[in-house]
Amino acid sequence: MKKIYALALSSLFMGNIIAQSEWMVPEENIGMVTKITATWCNPCGTWGWEAMEGLIETHSEDNIVISLYAPSSSKLYNTAAEELADEIGYSGTPNFAGNGLDQGTAVASATAIVDTFVSAPVVAVPAYAIEWVNADTIVIEVKTKFFENMDGSFVLDVFMVEDHVIEEQNGHEDDVPHHMVVRKRFSPLKDSTDYILVGSASSGDEITKKYFIEVEAEWNWEDLYIMSTLWMENPEDPEDLLYVNGQKTWQEGELTIGYGTDAPVYFPPNTWAIGVEEVDNIAFELYPNPAKDRLNIKLSESADVEVIFTDLLGKEVLHTNFTSRDLINIDVTEMPAGVYMVQLKTDKGDHFDRVVVK
Repeated sequence: MKKIYALALSSLFMGNIIAQSEWMVPEENIGMVTKITATWCNPCGTWGWEAMEGLIETHSEDNIVISLYAPSSSKLYNTAAEELADEIGYSGTPNFAGNGLDQGTAVASATAIVDTFVSAPVVAVPAYAIEWVNADTIVIEVKTKFFENMDGSFVLDVFMVEDHVIEEQNGHEDDVPHHMVVRKRFSPLKDSTDYILVGSASSGDEITKKYFIEVEAEWNWEDLYIMSTLWMENPEDPEDLLYVNGQKTWQEGELTIGYGTDAPVYFPPNTWAIGVEEVDNIAFELYPNPAKDRLNIKLSESADVEVIFTDLLGKEVLHTNFTSRDLINIDVTEMPAGVYMVQLKTDKGDHFDRVVVK
């Protein structure tokens, strides 16, 4: 598989070792069967469609079974599906894979891989609990437990999957319900990397990391599923990611709007206030918003300020420092249009805001 993550880390552990939450990580192997498909593909809607229905019937109870609408010309296309499909590697549609290993059109070969995997020794498990849900945002905690001593670089990839998505499909006369469609990737809530470990873990170690996703209006809550997957860089080829394990069942919480009585440790971006906000007696004002050429940051008093911009995927796009300033001007002309999260750090606390760049 092609590696799509950039490694730029100095510490060994990117999560928090030994989680504080009480829920347990199950010691089990969950395999992953993928179908790379497209709505314009006739074989995908005929024999490939029947094959997927068979996979769901025989393998979805114990394994992750998902559809990746990877070609950009397909309805239901999204970047999460494209990137996972590119990791697997494929030359056409439909394409089936078991645990990220491309099997082409050989459905039986894909299922044989996961059938064997289920009874293999458990190395590590990326289980998750639902922590916070509202109409806009879902926050989860992923707890990866190692059941063997391991060395390497490990990556988490968490997806929102929706079943019965009504859309056209070549091979069918009318719109039909598409099965287990990968819709979007979760983003890390605190930092911008999906790496959870670069180094060594001992049997029994647990690493926790929080993720969030912004909910799309068209999703049907009753048909949503979360799939967490753990990958390891191939020691012989760092450009290749090897599937370690997955989890499809939340261990705690509910995927219900209104779940969660306490705010998450790190507030999801769309809950960050816009405008003036008091933080330990320092007020900040960001204007104009939307910004086209320059963004002004007005402080109520002079302070040393660290300014960090991240995009909606959590990728850092700007990081700069200012000394003893009460007015800061940021040039945004080189930034692509979009929504950015701004973090302002001072010795009196942090301030978070959203800025739209035209």
